[in-house]
Amino acid sequence: MTGNVFSIRGRTALITGASRGIGLSIAELFADEGAEVVLVARKQETLDEAAETIRARGGKAHAIASHMGKAEDIQRLVAALDERGLAIDILVNNAGISPPHVESFADTPESLWDKIMDVNLKGPFLLSGAIGKRMVARGKGSIINISTTSALMSQPEIGAYCVSKAGLNTVTRCFAREFGPHGVRVNAISAGVIRTVMGDHTLNDPERYADMMKINPLKRAGLPEEVANAVLFFASDASSYSTGTIFQVDGGVLS
Repeated sequence: MTGNVFSIRGRTALITGASRGIGLSIAELFADEGAEVVLVARKQETLDEAAETIRARGGKAHAIASHMGKAEDIQRLVAALDERGLAIDILVNNAGISPPHVESFADTPESLWDKIMDVNLKGPFLLSGAIGKRMVARGKGSIINISTTSALMSQPEIGAYCVSKAGLNTVTRCFAREFGPHGVRVNAISAGVIRTVMGDHTLNDPERYADMMKINPLKRAGLPEEVANAVLFFASDASSYSTGTIFQVDGGVLS
């Protein structure tokens, strides 16, 4: 293999949850590296602003609003990609929701459970299946799921979230085995506490943050761009022999 194995220039990448935080950092990095990016999130207005920011930096960006917890929205998204002639080389399933803490895991409301599972698990499953089959037909592609250390840590107060991400890890491995023989790789990033809006429930709680830092060898929260850098590795040919991997970007919490 010759040349810059980290290059994704000329490829088309779809990133969900791309209007802010980790998703936006990934989209900006990919565009800076020469990829054409498709930004997906629920609100068209915020997506348009994010896409315009990327275009102002010289990148190529599309903005398509879609709710990752609704099957019909995902079907419309895939149809819109086909209509625009956008063949996705890289899919990043980043969209997710972190629930409010509950007093008892056993008493988690069914409505909350369903909402979390729809966005964090069903959405990535359906989108990966639809996009992945198109990648298989072309004989190449990379899917990266954004998971979390919580998938491997028992935290009853956010138990439904933990279960959804543990499921996402298994979805990652199942698709890795199914798509691998056809040239499509599927990996996941196990992210720790990251300085985003989703991380605020930990970052803004001094006691909870202190407890997390006790088991964090690097003694700090991560940055969105640090996750984006890891995603770039799995999106590129630098990771050409990696599939079914759950890669830690967590400050060493799971070490």
